[in-house]
Amino acid sequence: MKHLKNQTPWRVVVIGSNRFFASNLHYKYISNMLINKLLRILLLPLGLLIKLKELAVEGARDLHNSLRFKGSLIDRKCCINPTSKIEHSCHILENCLILNSTINSYSYVGKNAIIQNATIASFCSIANDVFIGLGAHPIENFSTSPIFYRINNPLNIKLIDVDSGFNEYQSIEIGNDVWIGARAIVMDGVKINDGAIIAAGAVVTKDIPAYAIVGGIPAKVIRYRFSPEKIEELLKLQWWAWPLNEIHKRSQELNRL
Repeated sequence: MKHLKNQTPWRVVVIGSNRFFASNLHYKYISNMLINKLLRILLLPLGLLIKLKELAVEGARDLHNSLRFKGSLIDRKCCINPTSKIEHSCHILENCLILNSTINSYSYVGKNAIIQNATIASFCSIANDVFIGLGAHPIENFSTSPIFYRINNPLNIKLIDVDSGFNEYQSIEIGNDVWIGARAIVMDGVKINDGAIIAAGAVVTKDIPAYAIVGGIPAKVIRYRFSPEKIEELLKLQWWAWPLNEIHKRSQELNRL
């Protein structure tokens, strides 16, 4: 009898034309599942309105980008803040975030890139998923959390009345004809000189010399693209400042240096 009393009671559950037995525990689970489904159905019109609004905002932003940067190609879903500048003949691929940055002519940025507080010179090739300028945290403090040094922080928690003065972001300078491989990260305050190549997945924490090829975490010089004499000659010529037709005409000559 004791064993029977401790048994879990059973109920008949009807869903559509189906009838089956369920314990109280299962009954509660099924009830919650049905309530959640019903709630989702009721929220469908609101969800549709929210998605339509998101599409409208995205469409307006894309249209604004194409009007603002007429001389360049800006793909869909790109966020470019008002202080950023993009010169003619650039291509910014889909879903990029560009803040407080300048990108000069004949440079392109691959998909899903984040670029903050950077100046990027001409003829640069930036691959997909590259992060340039991520910001820093104060590692000398007892905590690295921004709630202890910044009023406007990601958690929206106000503990302080005045910012501590810690500078989270420093400007980044990327020279002409720089190639940055996929998923590379360039930290704040770094200068990448003309002609350098950053290998895919590298993390750049220090300045990179002109025409150096670097890779690894942290990025280190693997080798140089050319001899010191050729590097010196290329830097002296500054071919990236010539008209595009002139560069094209003299490309064989430049290769023979």
